[in-house]
Amino acid sequence: MLLQIKSINYTPPNFTRPLLTDISFSLAAGECITLTGITGAGKSTLLRLLNRLSEPTSGEILLDDQDYRSISPVALRQQVMLVSQQPQLLGMSVREALAYPLQLQSLGVEEIKQRILTVTEQFEIPTDWFDRNQSQLSVGQKQIVSIARGVISQPQVLLLDEPIASLDSSTAERVLATIDSICRSQKIGTIVVNHQLELATQFSDRLLYLHDGRLLINKLIASVDWQDIQQQIRESEDRLTSEWD
Repeated sequence: MLLQIKSINYTPPNFTRPLLTDISFSLAAGECITLTGITGAGKSTLLRLLNRLSEPTSGEILLDDQDYRSISPVALRQQVMLVSQQPQLLGMSVREALAYPLQLQSLGVEEIKQRILTVTEQFEIPTDWFDRNQSQLSVGQKQIVSIARGVISQPQVLLLDEPIASLDSSTAERVLATIDSICRSQKIGTIVVNHQLELATQFSDRLLYLHDGRLLINKLIASVDWQDIQQQIRESEDRLTSEWD
């Protein structure tokens, strides 16, 4: 199994209650998981643990049967790539942002050019974006570039936090289809935080549903009762709203 999460608990420093409680699941090479849940359920926190931006309070995470703690954070993040919810190009142009992770891998100039050409064709990124910086791109355009940057280094695991939140429905479907095709062909395990459950049926193998830091559903897409989970999400959102009122 590519990635194994075993009984993970996470309580940040100075917190009195955990943000994640007893989380366990696995991810196979080439598998795509949709991770969903209401705001505050712990989805982004879980991705941060998987990218080692935070450390679990207890439990175990394994990559290719190797304990996360035995892998340096820099080496791990080259294999477990996180595309955040708020994409940033860090002052780079689109071309520079796409080249940067490949330069960190010490790839040659021709290899970098070929990979940029391939990924921009796959995600339909026009060449007139290449010299633009992030202030010259819409949020949706930055999301597409950030996803392409995550894919281009060919990691073992790709973590996508709300990657299509700012895209229209047809573009979102096209981008997810591209991610799905690339990750299956390259055997990249993928976890996508996504609230658009209708797209999960097309581009995921399994659904994880988090609520209040607990994993309530871990099922193959084919076995999910969609009416039941949508009812659970509505009830959870109603409870959260009433608590804030």
